Amino acid sequence: MTSSTSLLVLLLHLSLLTTILDAKRAPGDKRPNIILFFPDTLRAESHGAFYGNTIPNLTPNFDKFASTGTLFKQAHVAHTQCSPSRATMMTGRYMHVLGHRTQIHLLRAYEENYFRLLKESGYHVKWLGKNDALSKAAFNMSVSSWENDIGYDSGHNMFKFGEAGYWSMLSTGGQKHANDTSQGDLKAITHAVEFMNNDPPEPFVIFLPTRGAHPPYGSPPEYQHKWTLEEVKAHVTLRPPNNPKKPKYHQPDVGIQHYRNLTSFTTTSNDDIFWKIRQSYLEMISFTDWTFGELLKGLKKSGLESTTAVFHSSDHGDFAGDYHLVEKWPGGADDVLTHVPMAIRIPSGVAGGIVHGPVQSMDMMETMLDLAGIDTEWVRFGVSLRNVLFDSTKDDLKRYVYSEGGFYYHSELFPGGSDHVPNNPKGMYWPRAQEEMSDNGTGSPKWVMVRNGTHKLVYRPAGVCELYDLVLDEHELNNVYDDSKYLHYRIELEKHMMEWLIRTGDVPPLRNDPRKSPKNPNPINQETCETLLQPDPSKDPEELFDVEPNDLMGINGVPYFST
Repeated sequence: MTSSTSLLVLLLHLSLLTTILDAKRAPGDKRPNIILFFPDTLRAESHGAFYGNTIPNLTPNFDKFASTGTLFKQAHVAHTQCSPSRATMMTGRYMHVLGHRTQIHLLRAYEENYFRLLKESGYHVKWLGKNDALSKAAFNMSVSSWENDIGYDSGHNMFKFGEAGYWSMLSTGGQKHANDTSQGDLKAITHAVEFMNNDPPEPFVIFLPTRGAHPPYGSPPEYQHKWTLEEVKAHVTLRPPNNPKKPKYHQPDVGIQHYRNLTSFTTTSNDDIFWKIRQSYLEMISFTDWTFGELLKGLKKSGLESTTAVFHSSDHGDFAGDYHLVEKWPGGADDVLTHVPMAIRIPSGVAGGIVHGPVQSMDMMETMLDLAGIDTEWVRFGVSLRNVLFDSTKDDLKRYVYSEGGFYYHSELFPGGSDHVPNNPKGMYWPRAQEEMSDNGTGSPKWVMVRNGTHKLVYRPAGVCELYDLVLDEHELNNVYDDSKYLHYRIELEKHMMEWLIRTGDVPPLRNDPRKSPKNPNPINQETCETLLQPDPSKDPEELFDVEPNDLMGINGVPYFST
């Protein structure tokens, strides 16, 4: 049997096992169902009244939902780009441990992840939306069923190729209506509702990674001009551009504005493009909130509301016109990129709870494991939030949270930047690739962020470092990294960063290996493939190989001595 055939047989075996497991809930199994609504590109401060946004009727469904559960005021992602952020969330491991730093290095079948643990414990895991996380083989190991339902019509580019603004991602707005179920995001919601209302296997997990407010900026017709530009300006303040203390991606001559040809819009007399971007971004958020409301209606109709835990968050934020910048930037740790909305409601949990201390996106998945009663030796760094979901006063106000990004190695950026896009100037991500690859691949240098409730440090060994006093400067406009008055804060945060890097810098595998050389030859067959794909030996259906005892003397060829 060839290695490819062996692998195919193994995956078919696992699919059959999944079918067997997808039965009705066993008697006495009180584990909750789980829904994770996870739209792309939602930043906290543009998302609802709880985060200080005064735009009227922006996210009524999220606001109502949060009041029935627990809202997290300071939730941060561990990376500011789609795939790496999801990889960290789904594994509970930071980027310097994982190595999945680009958009095309996804989680492999031999790597453990939270969804896989849930599936192996008997959950039916249903995935409705974009991937951006798992390799093909990992899907079979981690997910029971899936559909690639994603997206909606944003219209056409507002500008022609060659015009300033072409790479701004600003669109004309879509023509397909919000309730058109042929559009991916609503189709995903529709499939989830149908699943819940048709005698689903329990317990289940429904993961809904929708497009959300991912650029290009353009919403369905019903949400276009929901607020006039004047109304947006009355409720929103754009962060000013061209701050000389900021890293180079903020600078007009070498940064995002330059590469996206936006520098001609930087004066107050002609900066309406950035206000229109914010206007459109808010419209997309409002539409996404409507889809969340449809999901909650479907859950209530199913009769499963009292036995289902619901999580709502996102993978990262967006500049959305702030600093006269657009979309996200994997080389940036700005709060508008790391700070995301998060609310959780669990059966019998507190209603109206508010957590002010910092948390991380990976904490949601650790909480799911806790609610499901799953115990594993697999090392991860997420913190269960279960206690605060029953009593929000158990908030950890002194906690530090971390994020990472940027690049160093040639293979991460060449060719085509971190997305490895075609060399086509008409592409929307071509400018970002050029910026990342600039100066021999140093256009987006590596960084690490540590922050608590009052201060934030971003350290770049090969770039501009940042330090912010979040009490006096919540919008991060005054970089005090070189200010002697803040030296003690800088030293304290650098110490925490060093301790964190050392503490989390490596993790032990779950599986042990005999030190003795295997028999020659050692063919690749179904048994050895199964060993490679299952990181946890306790999950093996049967003994897959003879594990030699650790005979340290024998391994080293020493006779007459026992180990």
